[in-house]
Amino acid sequence: MQALSYTQEYYLCASNGKRNLYSTDVACLLAGGIAELRAHGYITRAEKDKLVAGKPWDGALPYLAPLYEVIVSLKRPQTAGEIAVNYSGKATKQLIAALGDSLVIAGCADETSKKGLLGEKTVYVPDEQAVKQAVNKIRAAFLESESMVDGQALYLAALLESGGLIRNYFSKFEADTMKKRIKELRKSEAYASIRETLDELEEHIAAIVVIIAAST
Repeated sequence: MQALSYTQEYYLCASNGKRNLYSTDVACLLAGGIAELRAHGYITRAEKDKLVAGKPWDGALPYLAPLYEVIVSLKRPQTAGEIAVNYSGKATKQLIAALGDSLVIAGCADETSKKGLLGEKTVYVPDEQAVKQAVNKIRAAFLESESMVDGQALYLAALLESGGLIRNYFSKFEADTMKKRIKELRKSEAYASIRETLDELEEHIAAIVVIIAAST
């Protein structure tokens, strides 16, 4: 299996055993995607909390191409919430399909079709071992070690907490321990650069959830 980003791993955990993703899942995927695009320089902060396209697309993150294309098409810098306005119906399906395809290529999911009221629908079924691998990475980082927590594990744990999925994979004691440690790490100067991304993830998720809820 290929190494995955935290946005891809969140998709694995969120879609595991579900027929459809919830609105909070979509919000976390958008927030995670925005954070990844920012980290790789594809989008940048233009002013305050507004985002704009950065460097040209080179195909390095194919699963985020639909998100990048939407941001590039915007005529002015937009907040994460404003970007989410453009993510209804077709755009969301394109992003989910790109993520699903990337997981199939990575050997972490299978593509299948299901019949629905509107015809056949493509469904991506996560590989059980890939889901366990993502969850065990977090468990090892937060619950089995006192060493530095890898940024990827920290971002995934934060997304699972924000998306309300952390109790799907961890006991109450484990989840509470992880939440406490995340708070502690955010106060540490050693995690200053990571803290900025965590803060942005939370801000973006909160803004996007409001937009998605208002449009449904």
